[in-house]
Amino acid sequence: MKAKLHSRITVDSYRTVLMLQELDDQDRRLRTDLLRQVDNGSIKLIHSCA
Repeated sequence: MKAKLHSRITVDSYRTVLMLQELDDQDRRLRTDLLRQVDNGSIKLIHSCA
């Protein structure tokens, strides 16, 4: 899946947002998968604090 995120968010901010709430098993798996995609470069986020 190819998608482009138009808003600016840092990797650290993205991780924080994904882990804000109490998670059920399905949410935990989804968010873990999204973080894995960030780590392997499938999802590219801005690495600046600007």
